[in-house]
Amino acid sequence: MKSIIMITVLICLGCSISECGGYGNSNNSQTAASMAGSWQFTYTSSKNSSISLSGTGTLTQTGTSFSGTLSITGPCATSGTISGSLSGLSLTGTLTGTNLTISVTGTVVSSYNSASGSYQVMMATGACTAVSGDSGTWTGTRTIGSGVGGYFIGPMQAADRLPMQLALNLKDDAGQVSGTATFTNSACLHSMNVAGTISGVNLELQGNGGTDGSIVLSGTTDKEGKTLRISSTVSGACKAESGIGTLTKVQ
Repeated sequence: MKSIIMITVLICLGCSISECGGYGNSNNSQTAASMAGSWQFTYTSSKNSSISLSGTGTLTQTGTSFSGTLSITGPCATSGTISGSLSGLSLTGTLTGTNLTISVTGTVVSSYNSASGSYQVMMATGACTAVSGDSGTWTGTRTIGSGVGGYFIGPMQAADRLPMQLALNLKDDAGQVSGTATFTNSACLHSMNVAGTISGVNLELQGNGGTDGSIVLSGTTDKEGKTLRISSTVSGACKAESGIGTLTKVQ
């Protein structure tokens, strides 16, 4: 009888230790690292030092596949799309712009906050003919840490009006931004929902306040995501309250 009791106790202890240690416990599985977020890329030619290209944009990731849209500064393209896949820390992808297709390969660091590799121009026509056959290296840095989630407040100065106060309560979901805009000391603007994107340090939000009119808020954030420099364009009855200002994150 004592032997049976002892065996039962040992089995129970074994089950308890297994649960406490997390063996077979799905709640302890870690979320896979992801490239989702805002990125800044630089491409440097190995054939012509005068050729360089940079891009900023927001990537999304589903499983091992990533994609996004980039604003491009370079010799012939102003925008493009990027898509690719990950295998461990190795990546392959394609950057496609008007008259331009670039193949990229490389690796991402284990924190998924930076990446680097090589590129090859696969197609270049029209305004991009000068970079046909070009190749070189690229680097990328994720800037998701400089997102705009939080509560920002500061004065907005219109051309012929007294300053009004703008408060933005924003949520940043991997570059997709949404929240509310509340105006104080405004002649006619009140509160409205806003939504938009942040790409690198560039922010653009749009809102519709009904009879207050619609608004576009464009600007930039600092690298720490603590300050917004905003230009507002208001349409409708309140268009005279378009202005500029600097908002500071308070929480």
